[in-house]
Amino acid sequence: MRAAIEVKVPLENVNDVTARLLHWRAESGVPVQEGDLIAEMETTKAVFEVHAPASGVLQYSWTKNTEVPVGETLCRIFPDGVPTKAEPVAVPETAAPVAHALFSKSARALIASSGLKESDFAGRAFVVERDVRERLGQPVAKSAPPAAAPAVERVAAPSEEGELVPLERAKLYENRELLAASRAVLKSTLFHLCPAAGLQEACARQTPPVDRLSIILSEAAKLLGQFPTLNAAFCDDAIHRYRQVNIGFAVDMGSGLKVLVVRDAAALGFAEFSARVDDLLLRYSTNSLVVADVTGSTFTVTDLSGDGVFTFDPLLNNNQAAILGIGAEQPGGFLLSCAFDHRINGGRLVAEFLRELSARLAAHARSLGGAREKSCERCFQPASLLRQRGHMLLQSVEPPGFVCSICLSGY
Repeated sequence: MRAAIEVKVPLENVNDVTARLLHWRAESGVPVQEGDLIAEMETTKAVFEVHAPASGVLQYSWTKNTEVPVGETLCRIFPDGVPTKAEPVAVPETAAPVAHALFSKSARALIASSGLKESDFAGRAFVVERDVRERLGQPVAKSAPPAAAPAVERVAAPSEEGELVPLERAKLYENRELLAASRAVLKSTLFHLCPAAGLQEACARQTPPVDRLSIILSEAAKLLGQFPTLNAAFCDDAIHRYRQVNIGFAVDMGSGLKVLVVRDAAALGFAEFSARVDDLLLRYSTNSLVVADVTGSTFTVTDLSGDGVFTFDPLLNNNQAAILGIGAEQPGGFLLSCAFDHRINGGRLVAEFLRELSARLAAHARSLGGAREKSCERCFQPASLLRQRGHMLLQSVEPPGFVCSICLSGY
């Protein structure tokens, strides 16, 4: 008997990791002919049709109105009829599929020894050993039932007359992902004044001009190697530390909000890193991004300085432990904000990350700005301002350069 033909969900739009199954146009268990319309699906951009790639008996894998991951098997066609032992694949209608599920070591080992496939767990964010044993029908220790979630209260329509405009599907998907992340984490945010005043101007004076965002992204990527729990995700009461830094940066320049991803960013020199950023921005502007350009980020940076925003509290993304926000320059520097999952990291570690990142960016500002007035290597106050306040700069070995009398006294 010939093997079943798997009909996969095609990639119709680079910004989609799922497509919604709107309608089945053929009955499960009924013969179809090659080229027959078998389903209609919807992406954030359009509705598209799925046609039978061959003749045979159709068998459903998903139910109507389900979000099906791109590349997943939508249905199967059996050229010689459905074998008697074949059973439909049960997929919950409320599944919340993700692009890349994370597996614990024990779960991956059990999958390998049992003959299952990781794709059998499509729709889950994390898979642990308990999930695999339940799939195999093996007994698992029962835990106390979780407390019932509070009912979601519907928001009443305003009393004033107006027009009800449905949200775009892309926004609905974004809302679902961000709500899932916000409900799962213990979110905290720290704000830190980066004393790299004039970095933007100094970058613009270079020939050719240097992009400030590329400097910040590159330095953050390198620094994450020293702070691996920020380049991570919470998983089954453990930390899933990513093997490489895939740094994402949010962009919205008229073609919709996308997070562009520089892969293995910590291993790149600045020139190569900057070229990667330029290439991604070019693909964004020409609508030629591929899936790898917008998926798999392990740490995200959002820069709102171009919009004149001085400070904001960024939202954590799913499967990430932290996100960095960049504000516009003001007298004294610009604010960095870091939202983080408190289940993994504490405020002291995040403060250390922001302090070290700020020091690196201040060094870039001094380097690009050429000869500048002497300043304290710890608080970055210039010598002229210190003299006005009755303090002085003293030669220092560690850190190299100068340290002011304020920092030396610990005040």
